[in-house]
Amino acid sequence: MITMNLNGNMGNQQVRLSDGNYGQLSGVRVFGSIPGTVQAIQWTFIPAAAELEGFVFAGSFEEGQVIRSINGKNEYKIHFS
Repeated sequence: MITMNLNGNMGNQQVRLSDGNYGQLSGVRVFGSIPGTVQAIQWTFIPAAAELEGFVFAGSFEEGQVIRSINGKNEYKIHFS
């Protein structure tokens, strides 16, 4: 399991991983059926290391939450630094 060290005060950011690699985390607001209301945020993580898989996740991150990569190759544990 790889820990993702996130800055909770930032949206899109470069992320430092516990294995020494980095990646890019980007969020996009997904709007609801009522104009102007945000239904969720869709997060996409793309690792810089070719041996790691990224993920797509919709919702809010929580401390200690585990997210599996697209094909289940990697697991990422959320940590707010």
